[in-house]
Amino acid sequence: MEQEIKIPTTRNGKATFNAIVESAIDLFYKQGYHDTTIGNITTQAGIGAGTFYLYFPNKLALYKYILMELQHDIRRRIAEKVASVHGRYEKEKVGIETFIQYALDYPYSYNIIWESLYIDKKLFIDYYDGFAKRYERGLKQSIIDGEMYDVDTELVSYILMGVANFVGLKVLLNLGRDNDDLSSIVDNVMKIIRTGIFK
Repeated sequence: MEQEIKIPTTRNGKATFNAIVESAIDLFYKQGYHDTTIGNITTQAGIGAGTFYLYFPNKLALYKYILMELQHDIRRRIAEKVASVHGRYEKEKVGIETFIQYALDYPYSYNIIWESLYIDKKLFIDYYDGFAKRYERGLKQSIIDGEMYDVDTELVSYILMGVANFVGLKVLLNLGRDNDDLSSIVDNVMKIIRTGIFK
């Protein structure tokens, strides 16, 4: 049975917990999960080595916690933004732009999320499967509402996640050209999604 993370309730406990999490995020981003030790994390956090185990049973549990927090944070940001717009087309546009802006604001997110593939493949599968299932619910409703063709919503969810992920990488890593105007990039992405690419 997997040991549980202990979420603190006191001010000092929360500060220590957050210091551990923030140090781990920084180190996982800079040197990767496998090259980061619990000692590295506690040293950077400015706490004793034993204090780590008051909150986390091991490094993997800490990584899983960070991964799930990223997923929840990304979903929450997108949900907040799309709540103010109407229609599937506009929701997709706002959702893609919000996701890419999140990556620009928190560049470590890509590294930490994608490294899960090499830490525990099931984590990677669960992460994107969870996103896809939630995505599907909105797509199915859009079909019912007559905003979309009757398509394979699971496949479309992965297509749209792929678009957001790789356009996000293009912008974040400044791949290719014309990466400065995020709104213009997303506008062009949405035009392509709407019209397709074949004559």
